[in-house]
Amino acid sequence: MEKYTSIILKIYNKITSLINRITYKNKRRFYRGFKKYDLIIYDDLFPHPVSGFRCEEFTELLTNFVVSKIIVNPISYTYLETPKKQLNLHIQNYFIKNPKLKGKIELKRVYFNINTRLFYTIFLNNIFSCINAIEKYNIPFIFTLYPGGGFSVYNKISDFKLAKVLNSKMLQKVIVTQEFTNKYLLDNNFCSKDKIEFIFGGVVPQKSINSSVEQRTSETFNICFCGSKNTPTGKDKGYDTFIEVAKKLSVKNNNVRFHIIGGFSETDIDISIIKNYTTFYGYQKFENLKKIYKDMDIIVSPNKPFVLNNGAFDGFPLGTVVEAVLNGVVAIVTDELNQNKVFIQNRDLIIVKNDSTEIIKSIEFLLKNPEKLRYISIKGKEKFKNVFSNQSQLTPRIKLLKKYISK
Repeated sequence: MEKYTSIILKIYNKITSLINRITYKNKRRFYRGFKKYDLIIYDDLFPHPVSGFRCEEFTELLTNFVVSKIIVNPISYTYLETPKKQLNLHIQNYFIKNPKLKGKIELKRVYFNINTRLFYTIFLNNIFSCINAIEKYNIPFIFTLYPGGGFSVYNKISDFKLAKVLNSKMLQKVIVTQEFTNKYLLDNNFCSKDKIEFIFGGVVPQKSINSSVEQRTSETFNICFCGSKNTPTGKDKGYDTFIEVAKKLSVKNNNVRFHIIGGFSETDIDISIIKNYTTFYGYQKFENLKKIYKDMDIIVSPNKPFVLNNGAFDGFPLGTVVEAVLNGVVAIVTDELNQNKVFIQNRDLIIVKNDSTEIIKSIEFLLKNPEKLRYISIKGKEKFKNVFSNQSQLTPRIKLLKKYISK
């Protein structure tokens, strides 16, 4: 079995290396330079505007730690089909908004100085790509293990990466954001409990935290879906279920409108019978979501685990759902892994199965009871504001990083 896993990993590494060479021509190399930082961050997508949570977290970290920088190796730009030339534009726009951080983004093709008191990144793939250099130069590190980004459960390649990273002598802490992740690490002996820092949820942009929830004035009832296109019909995000819901609802409710944000179009699933009631927005900058959500009544997020691959799953709730609720949208979501530990059913949100009949039942109840819709809208925002504020999310992260930097 170990031999089989090793073969798979070698093939994976060769393919990844080939993609990197084709995309960036030169292979990156880490070295220990003369200048020593307090904190070095590494990422593969920053500062792409579609990833608002990255921009929020890394901006706060770069601001709080004076002697810090972020190394950008933008591999994921390719996966989002964003031209490489857009990266420089994104960096320029980022510095316009954050002029005091100018000079803290290091974008080079080959050599990166990683001489630092603490190294930090998010997602398994990112830390795994750096682990050999980290161990070679004895660099202490902390990383956040979000779902996705190379992390799947009971997956041979993912488990190999987890074992290598979590058994590293340079690991200080792994931050986990879901109880399902926490249990997986402990049940499978990937690391000891003292190496885990559990912070439920995740970092989200704060622009919508303090905004007020306005009474909707639209004559139509607006229901939206927001998700990335990872499969042809979006089964992992529940796009197929959403379209089924839309078709059935439209038969009985002629004032309902449907809004689809993300990688889907009218050619993915036949929508001919609801075409006149449906609007597609494509992928949006995270900052643009607020403009769309202000007119929405409900967001439906019927995502399913273990569809994208046998071990793939999403965090709860999705970042796009968090942004929606912070803008007063009522969330109807699935939670098949029972990851919810803080939100109250039918007060903060509505949890359903990935079943069109059950989802329609919840929507029709809210259609007939606008006072309940308003109630969940207000209470949901209050609870999400508390759970996803920077005080709840970033303050403990910063405190943790400072603790290990000062060692």
